[in-house]
Amino acid sequence: MTASSIEAEVASLSRRYGKPKTFAHALQKTSFGPLNGAREAEVAMAIRRPSGGILLQTKGSYPDQVFRLPTGGLKRGETIEHALLRETEEETALEVDVARFLAVLQYRTLSGRSIFRSYLFLLEERGGVLQEQDPEEGITGWIEADRAGLDDAARRLRACPGTWRHWGNFRAIAIETLVGAMAR
Repeated sequence: MTASSIEAEVASLSRRYGKPKTFAHALQKTSFGPLNGAREAEVAMAIRRPSGGILLQTKGSYPDQVFRLPTGGLKRGETIEHALLRETEEETALEVDVARFLAVLQYRTLSGRSIFRSYLFLLEERGGVLQEQDPEEGITGWIEADRAGLDDAARRLRACPGTWRHWGNFRAIAIETLVGAMAR
């Protein structure tokens, strides 16, 4: 998609699901995980369960007791909304309604060059059974987090050791943005 078509889609999604806040974040290290240049954007899914908790996931490769919001990359030519619904289905098998378009997180190098975007949405679960549809995702566990649980998850991500430190800081941003949006 071109920059103008992305802007048009963001405007359309804003009319349907609310105007998102836009945040810019400078990252010290930009060559890990999703920022390795293989993709330019992702969707981040804050899935609220009927209990009110937000789903967080972990994978076998993550440090112990580290959970984050599920995310998924936009494929070349794919719309943001299609990626959001496709990734939600692949990772959770849950039926959801899009409740709010919360934020556009723009990640930049320290010199200011834009390198990546995360589109954060609040989704409301309306049915289905939580189960991974794509075994290649490597998801090994889920938790439902309330406000305190979200704060704890962000703290644990920010405390990731060694080579996980930059990734943990990157992944904490979406949770912290979610907490801020839900407080409004």
